[in-house]
Amino acid sequence: MEKTKKDKKPLNSIALLFFMIIAAAVLTYLVPSGLYARMEVNGSMAVDPTSFSFVKAPSILPFDILRSVPYGMMNASSMIMGALLIGGGLECIQQSGTLNVGISRIIKKIGVSRGNIILILLFYIFAFMGGFMGFIEGTIPFIPIAISISVALGYDSVVGVAVSIVGAVMGFSCGPTNPFTVGVSQTIAGLDMYSGIGYRLALFVLIPIICLTYILRYAAKVRKYPEKSLMSGIDVSDLAFDPSKLEAEPFTWRHTAVLLTLLGGIGSYVYGAMNLGWGMNELGAIFLLTAIVTGIVNRWGINRVAEVIVTGAANMTGACFIMGTAYGIAWIFNKASILDTIVYYLSQPLNGLSTFVSIIGILVVIMLINLLIPSGSGKALVVMPIVFPIAQIVGIEPQVAILAYQFGDGITNLCTPLLGVLLLGLGFGRVPFSKWERFILPLLGVLFAVACAVLIIAIQIGYC
Repeated sequence: MEKTKKDKKPLNSIALLFFMIIAAAVLTYLVPSGLYARMEVNGSMAVDPTSFSFVKAPSILPFDILRSVPYGMMNASSMIMGALLIGGGLECIQQSGTLNVGISRIIKKIGVSRGNIILILLFYIFAFMGGFMGFIEGTIPFIPIAISISVALGYDSVVGVAVSIVGAVMGFSCGPTNPFTVGVSQTIAGLDMYSGIGYRLALFVLIPIICLTYILRYAAKVRKYPEKSLMSGIDVSDLAFDPSKLEAEPFTWRHTAVLLTLLGGIGSYVYGAMNLGWGMNELGAIFLLTAIVTGIVNRWGINRVAEVIVTGAANMTGACFIMGTAYGIAWIFNKASILDTIVYYLSQPLNGLSTFVSIIGILVVIMLINLLIPSGSGKALVVMPIVFPIAQIVGIEPQVAILAYQFGDGITNLCTPLLGVLLLGLGFGRVPFSKWERFILPLLGVLFAVACAVLIIAIQIGYC
């Protein structure tokens, strides 16, 4: 008698991250501690590329592996608190029926058979937010909506996550006016803000088309052969709804009021983020206000509003725990002071290389560093003061070096477990991290090849 094989469950994302914390702790014994001195460059604190020195730092003890989780949660507290409040607000909106009824109207108008059109529209909304405003965190409220629409159209939640996350991140990576990569790097280099925009606009046309084609091919396969979905065997039934059952339900003034409150809140956040320095705390406050308005409009009563907010926040607990655990890895590295050392060692092989080899080397180094420091602006202040002198020695224009930085920052953002927005998106869609890696790694290979070609062309045409 043959034994039937049990389906192997993918490793839980929290468990995977905990194993990565252990690996990070081991790494601190192999990599010596070191620091760069910081200096002010055009109003921003950046590293002095000539100042690296080895230092003595506390050893990572076995108990620190456990401590890293609560400390990571403290460091991610803004993201976690914002995510809980966003979850509560979205649950109120969801229970009001606004999203499901509204989405069903859109699907009915365009048609389920033309779902690709909806996916394309969604993708470019995220791409424009990432590319022109530098918004990745600001896209968080829209990710569950993209997932709901994707599942309602007969796709899986991977498609919804991909449309939102890949759209935002790759828009961010080739963004013509991204303030967090282009803006910060050009400030450090002393270039005119957003100079060289023409070439980046051309890339903003090319790169999203490549990503969108990849997503649509997977989406078409999933719709035609559901058993080939990466989410096969994973229950996401609560993310789905049948739009045909809601076609007869009217979109009332209450739905309109909730939708206008949501859009008004998001609009306020966009303005605040661009002009007032708003972040996740303010975004969470906006969704708390949206939840309250939704309750008032629907005459729920204060107790029900509170209960629905708590329910929505509870649904975010897993994603928040994942974020806190991921930040624990960064806490380990910072406590042992090895991040600057890693940057130093990775940058050393770039000295003395030819122009073309150097620009590819810069790209690869930034991709590797980005696995540990996903922050676009934070990484620029550490990496670019080191990269610019190396680029100058081999005859690479600062604009080309910045372009390499943009691609290096963006490509591995799609696969690093330290990017909070990616983890949140996967949490929204119940997508295991291992399943996401299977989906995204082939696309990353293509994007790396395209980035290399684009950088070589930039050098040949004298992009500056």
